[in-house]
Amino acid sequence: NQITVGCLAHDFIPKSTFQWTDDSGTSLPSVQYSTSVNDNKFTGLSLAQVSKSDWGSRKSFNCSMTYPGGSKSVNLQDNTLPPKITLVLVPREDIRALMCSIYDFFPNELTVKWKKNEIEETGFTTWPPKSFRNTFSAVSVLNVKNTDWDSKAVYTCEVTHKGKLYMKKASKGTTAVTLALNQPSPKELFNNNQAKLDCIVSGQDRSVVNDMRITWQINEHNVSDAITSTPNSRNGQHSKISTLTRSLSEWQTVNKVRCSAMRDNMTPVIQDLTVHKGGTVCYLHVNINPVNERNEVTLVCLVSSLEQQDYYIAWSEYIGQKTGNYVDGINFPPQKTQQGYSVTSVYYTTKDKWNNHMYTCNVWPAGSNSSMNPQAVISCVILLHNISVHVEDFALT
Repeated sequence: NQITVGCLAHDFIPKSTFQWTDDSGTSLPSVQYSTSVNDNKFTGLSLAQVSKSDWGSRKSFNCSMTYPGGSKSVNLQDNTLPPKITLVLVPREDIRALMCSIYDFFPNELTVKWKKNEIEETGFTTWPPKSFRNTFSAVSVLNVKNTDWDSKAVYTCEVTHKGKLYMKKASKGTTAVTLALNQPSPKELFNNNQAKLDCIVSGQDRSVVNDMRITWQINEHNVSDAITSTPNSRNGQHSKISTLTRSLSEWQTVNKVRCSAMRDNMTPVIQDLTVHKGGTVCYLHVNINPVNERNEVTLVCLVSSLEQQDYYIAWSEYIGQKTGNYVDGINFPPQKTQQGYSVTSVYYTTKDKWNNHMYTCNVWPAGSNSSMNPQAVISCVILLHNISVHVEDFALT
């Protein structure tokens, strides 16, 4: 668990002593050898032992010599940085591209091999390392036929750097999980002025799901604060939910969110969420379905705009004075229409509540400092709030 480092000095007079210190200034034990050569000048060698863990952590060590004419010193540090490897699967028509991303390594010399079921593959492409902020990055791509991928063959990207082997594996069998990244909960925006996003990884193998590591990025920067994780199991399906929380002011600066789930020797699963901030005039419509055979009334809130924009829609129900409590309906992704885009939210209530409660559709445009004027409905009467309103009765089929 020790390695030996050496320090060589030459052409010095008179005979002098070496000193070793670590980066905290602590002296290190050492041995030295000196000999006199031409013109009575000395050459000296000093050896010190340091732990492998200190050397591998890039801790620096200083060798110095003081003589009548001054002093000389030199710093020693292990500049080796091992590569980090990520495997990403990219579908492309009738093939799948396996991309082996190799990054944050130093020095730049390395070799890459691909294997299929432990047998070396040919025909892959590896691009030369590129320098970035004192480290290097490289990419190697292997094209895989869909039939080979569906056969659950195991593909390995092997990287040799400074005599050490690093690898990542991927196969269809090791990616038997799904990942969903949900829009922020509208009720959290209205109730607590904060955005809560759930990233849900699910699968049938409990151990695989539990081993998944979920990471977040906002605007292409890693984030690790205000994140919670919760496991869940139901009807043979297992899941892990990671929840990211941001204040409303923080959320207004967000343009893109990425959620990634990965485990050892597995291709990461990635979901992106782009926040669309249209900023155009929009129109709010509330449609009411008549009471059905289950004594339910269905309310449909439709927000339309010329440009694509995200809208966070929450519902509230109350008697008399508005309570200010909000709940989520069933919200659907934006849909492209001939006139632009539309976002829909559906809310169910009972016949008894419908007869004596007031219901409000509340809409908060993404990127806005405030919500729109709400649209309220009660029984079969529509209350106007300076919003273009359209009401229809229609039956479910």
